[in-house]
Amino acid sequence: MLNDILSLPFVYPAVWLLICACLFGFLQSIFPLDPTPRPIRRDIWMDIGYWMLGPAAYASIGGLLISGGYIVLFGGNMDAAVEWSKTGAPWLADWPLWLQALGVLIVTDISLYWTHRLFHSNSLWRYHAIHHAPETLDWLHSVRFHPINLIFHSIFANAVALWMGFPPAAVAVLAPFNVLYSTMVHANLNWTFGPLRHVFASPVFHRWHHTGADEGGSKNFAATFSFLDHMFGTFYMPKDVKPMNLGLTDRDMPPNLLGQWLYPFMPSEPQQAEPTPVKPTTVQ
Repeated sequence: MLNDILSLPFVYPAVWLLICACLFGFLQSIFPLDPTPRPIRRDIWMDIGYWMLGPAAYASIGGLLISGGYIVLFGGNMDAAVEWSKTGAPWLADWPLWLQALGVLIVTDISLYWTHRLFHSNSLWRYHAIHHAPETLDWLHSVRFHPINLIFHSIFANAVALWMGFPPAAVAVLAPFNVLYSTMVHANLNWTFGPLRHVFASPVFHRWHHTGADEGGSKNFAATFSFLDHMFGTFYMPKDVKPMNLGLTDRDMPPNLLGQWLYPFMPSEPQQAEPTPVKPTTVQ
């Protein structure tokens, strides 16, 4: 009975929505970076719509993308493609699940870092601008992504891990972690992670990424491992300064879900993307 209920469309995201609302709503009330009291946002229903529709995109589009990749990799050999998709690469079979999952986390984060940077280029920025539009930031903003951004960023990262031969179980076991971590770094939390900020992305680290390109908007691209930003020269955490100036410089972002999905295809003035060079790294 319970399995039948959980298999219904939108039950899975609804359960996670409730979990994250309770957990991060509580944490934001105890450890806020921006303590300014705010009423319930007008656009909260739009973000709930993003939250509920995201898993459907993963299930449908993700399956097509991954299956197509397997077919290309094996030159149309369907038997080999099916076997690889079920069990992964033979040389990874002896790895314990925790080590496979760690490998997936590293591979996907490298992929996420570089696709994130690509979406800050002028040609792709309008798809990603939707995520950067909010002038305030809380845990629910973590899901505000255009479908094109979602496909070629998050879904593509998992596809890369599967194509490399990591078994599906190693990808699936990370799903709860990915939901919680992505939601956490977008939450209104004052956590910097202290010395560990050089290894792991924190809410303050990612909040700098949501400032303008003249501050941290063209830095801090990593989803989980901030050391990637150190490696590629994009780490940015100024000392004794809070990232408070969030959002876009232009104000033509539609205030509804359908409008935002159509936004990248509508004519408009060029927007600010990633033209500013990376400044020397400073840390808190």
